[in-house]
Amino acid sequence: MKTIVKNRMDIHPSENKTLVNLFAVVSLALLATILVKTTDFSTFKNPFNNNPQNAGLITGTKNTASPVAVSDVVTAALAFKATLTTAQQTTLQQTYTATLARHWSNLPCGSTCRNGVKFGDLTTAQLSSAFAVIQAAIGSGTNNGYEEFIAIRAAEEALQATAGGTNYDEGNYWICFLGTPSATGAWMLQFGGHHYASNIAFNNGHVIGATPYFMGVEPTTYTVNGTTYAPLEDERTGFRNMLASLTTTQFNTAKLTSTFSDCLMSPGESNGNTNTMPSTKQGLICSGLTSTQQNLVIAAMQNYLNDMDSTTAASLLSLYTSELSSTYIAFTGSATVGSASTFLSTNTNYVRIDGPHVWMEFVCQTGVVFPSQIHYHTVWRDHVSDYGVNLSGSSIDNLSVNDVSLTLKIKIYPNPATDVLNISNENSFSNATLYITDMTGRTVLKKSSVSGTSTNINLASFANGTYIIKIEDEGKISTSKFIKK
Repeated sequence: MKTIVKNRMDIHPSENKTLVNLFAVVSLALLATILVKTTDFSTFKNPFNNNPQNAGLITGTKNTASPVAVSDVVTAALAFKATLTTAQQTTLQQTYTATLARHWSNLPCGSTCRNGVKFGDLTTAQLSSAFAVIQAAIGSGTNNGYEEFIAIRAAEEALQATAGGTNYDEGNYWICFLGTPSATGAWMLQFGGHHYASNIAFNNGHVIGATPYFMGVEPTTYTVNGTTYAPLEDERTGFRNMLASLTTTQFNTAKLTSTFSDCLMSPGESNGNTNTMPSTKQGLICSGLTSTQQNLVIAAMQNYLNDMDSTTAASLLSLYTSELSSTYIAFTGSATVGSASTFLSTNTNYVRIDGPHVWMEFVCQTGVVFPSQIHYHTVWRDHVSDYGVNLSGSSIDNLSVNDVSLTLKIKIYPNPATDVLNISNENSFSNATLYITDMTGRTVLKKSSVSGTSTNINLASFANGTYIIKIEDEGKISTSKFIKK
């Protein structure tokens, strides 16, 4: 079932003339829905084939709007800030710290687990201006980005109508700037509430981090003010189609013995989740899949990538596709080989895509307000660029062939490491500089003038924990994560 979404920015009687245009937009969305649902994925070409004709097939599962520059996000952010009182501005914009960046949640826990100003405390004009920031920052295709955000927020009305109280309310959403919005400086945009959390990092006019990004929904389908929503059915259907394409042997390899009651990498650290993404990948490696199966993996990932602006989505699609041969898929739960409808249908059913960069999870849970139903949690994270590497990472919205090539040719090992971290390059370093930062963003080591095909780092003085290593060489950048034990 495809979501039918309309813009719910508190339409007032004086704004009724916009409904005519709105009807046209919804009609076009329905037409696009029919075309998408009738697409035959089996006609997709091999994603590793560089034939330019394939690009439209790989990126065509969902439509996105024209690229929006980071400067447009900055303009909208500063305009929103200008509508606020001095006290509200102080709450909206805070100094970036790694601790604040990790203060996000998927729970109905209010301001105790979030930063920024509350939607429910804004005037109609202020709220409209806040929505303009979100619209500028994320995708605008059918059931992507902004439409999905609006649909998930609308679920609060369905929950409130049944549960009552104050936990569930469309006003219980927040928006925050960590750092000053700028087209030259580094800052992070956070917005979300129950069942939604977005953390987008910017630096020097580029997106440097699109994750962590969380979505959830309960009930899975609901009608509010005459509009029916099912915002995560695209994501579930994408994963179902991917898993249903597996042969019996592949099915058995991809199936995990573990059971998951929630996504491993959510909720946010502010809820006490100190988990790290597993360093050992599990399940079925995608290098052995057929081209049709590989395209279904790509289609599943696109449901998340297209929630970002179209430039960043295309850039990350190129990166994640280039790494598909090193990417794994895995699932848990009872299902039937070849039957899409049997996957992700009951409590604890779970699926994961885990690559060198990409990390995506989707899990079914027993409903809280509607205990006779299931509800969904899903999260997209990135092994390398989460939180924009504490605002020190490289851009992810303009990845070139050279950027991807450098990332693929550099290896760090062992990982986790105890005493020594080895770094090798399939090509030779010319005059590289290595930076190692801890998870607070503090640089703990800098090594310059690295040449040759390999080097190493003595970790004896490093505290145990997770670190980021960034390598710059002749204008190209590679960023990786490692664990010191």
